Amino acid sequence: MILLGINKQLDLQTLFTEVGRQIARAQGWMDQRRIVQFWFIVAFGAMMTGGFFLFVIIKRDLFRRYILAFTGVFFLITFIVIRAASFHHFDAMLRFRIYGARMNWLLELTGIYMIFLAGLREVITSKRMGKKK
Repeated sequence: MILLGINKQLDLQTLFTEVGRQIARAQGWMDQRRIVQFWFIVAFGAMMTGGFFLFVIIKRDLFRRYILAFTGVFFLITFIVIRAASFHHFDAMLRFRIYGARMNWLLELTGIYMIFLAGLREVITSKRMGKKK
């Protein structure tokens, strides 16, 4: 979450995109950049999703205890992958609306609120446990 916050503040994806453009121009494959972008997004999405599910498998007990928080993280990962793709003109899904709410709002805010609620629930539970002692 800290890394996501740093990226949000520094807008590192824009820097990464510009560096990629410069490399494509310098190496002469600017005309084929869409193919490279597509496979980058596929690889990035697969790594993020695979990493999440590997974590769930390895830390099964932790996942069960904090399922709300980790489900929120999964929503954020999904948003990040789609957002990364949107820099390369694949953002039709983010513009989609459900009952007037944009999909990017639903994905990002649902993830954030789930993580918030999980933290709030943990604070409440720990205070209750402290009173029972």
